[in-house]
Amino acid sequence: MTWRIAATSAIGTSHTKTGQPCQDSVRVRLVNTLAGPILISAVSDGAGSAAHSEIGSRAAVTTATFLVENFLEADGNVGSIKRDTALSWLAQIQTVISTLAAESGASVREFACTLLVAIIAPDSAAFFQVGDGAMVVREQGDDGWSYIFWPQHGEYINTTNFITTSNASEVMEFASASRKIESFSSFSDGIESLVLHYATKTVHDPFFNRMIAPVCEALTDGLDDGLSVSLSNYLASEIVCTRTDDDKSLVLATRREHQPPAADADS
Repeated sequence: MTWRIAATSAIGTSHTKTGQPCQDSVRVRLVNTLAGPILISAVSDGAGSAAHSEIGSRAAVTTATFLVENFLEADGNVGSIKRDTALSWLAQIQTVISTLAAESGASVREFACTLLVAIIAPDSAAFFQVGDGAMVVREQGDDGWSYIFWPQHGEYINTTNFITTSNASEVMEFASASRKIESFSSFSDGIESLVLHYATKTVHDPFFNRMIAPVCEALTDGLDDGLSVSLSNYLASEIVCTRTDDDKSLVLATRREHQPPAADADS
């Protein structure tokens, strides 16, 4: 079964008021292999205080997905991805951003951004992350969701780590596992407070169960443009924006079999 996906970023009301661009970026890709379709998801949140962070976040997700695609198309196996592999990709992403900074005459810190990457094959997965936001999964047969890494926050909730800092390789978190992941979501810190319980360090299952339902029912494999537009409209809606004024990114992906409604026995 292949993946059905909705993914988008939406500008926060605080950025709209100040004339800033949306500093979040999202990119998802599907790579077909002999083992089955592999989902690649990358989410990046540009630092609000960095002048060119929207360029940094866009470069981060574009380069990350490009590197992973190249790895897979060269017969790379998701199960063989190790921390050193992810560190190599991180270094190459940093080089791309450093080049952009040099070409623009700005400092690298003006391109500061987070990065969350997931690579999910039919029976295995690899994840790495620098910064806040989170990735959550629901495994085959489970009703609940679990997080891969808890968001990286500093002493205060609005501070985090960025891939442009000198210690990014040290704070990068990495995980791999042989797991049959049925549904996946990744999101930036703009909606953290809506979907995570900080006190108990748990995922708010009802949110993801509700949001993944239309994706399960999608008739189109891969990225669904219509669902992505609807998702963008939801993230920009008053019900969300009254609770968060930050930029918001959200990826929703599932390979759960669509169950059509049962036929009426009397018809």
